[in-house]
Amino acid sequence: MSLFVTFEGLDGSGKTTQVQRTATWLAEQGYDVLVKREPGGTNLGEAIRDILLDRRWAEMTARTEFLLYSASRAQLVEEIIKPHLEKPRAIVILDRYHDSSSAYQGGGRELGLDTVEPMNQFATDLVIPALTYFLDVEWTTCQQRRQKARSADDRLESNAREFFERTRAAYLELYERYPDRFVRIDASRSEDDVFAEILKELRARLHVQMIQH
Repeated sequence: MSLFVTFEGLDGSGKTTQVQRTATWLAEQGYDVLVKREPGGTNLGEAIRDILLDRRWAEMTARTEFLLYSASRAQLVEEIIKPHLEKPRAIVILDRYHDSSSAYQGGGRELGLDTVEPMNQFATDLVIPALTYFLDVEWTTCQQRRQKARSADDRLESNAREFFERTRAAYLELYERYPDRFVRIDASRSEDDVFAEILKELRARLHVQMIQH
């Protein structure tokens, strides 16, 4: 039995915190848990990540940006994700995956979901998560959280509000397109309340997996 889980949302939605809490809980249940972030997760991917987030490359085009994300993702799938999912009781948790490209480049950069999604399938070799948590929170709340954390903006985070509004709208469209795997969670609530909802859905999915195996 294996399970592939992803976390999506705007920066400041609390993804990283919930990824860590979820991974800890699963490890306590005896699962072989692998946690990675995107872009990155491999030596090549981390090098690509440095390029993508570096504010020196402000002139990077939308298509270039998307293809760099896709290259990092393709390497992660082949080098890390596929081998781990072949192990017994294996769970892969990713902080972002192809839905981020659909939302940020397809929506935020206005390349279009229908343009980006087929290319996502090629880059991932059709390795699709069974469960995607969309931590939904408005841009203003994300900004307040980031300011409170005094986090410096990288190249992507320095975009205007309109970019993030388009990105969130794209996430909401993905939620409508893929109701079988997308779980939308109101991430404006406390960390504990969000985690409780994550666990509720996760326990249900794991129960189904056990029955099927």
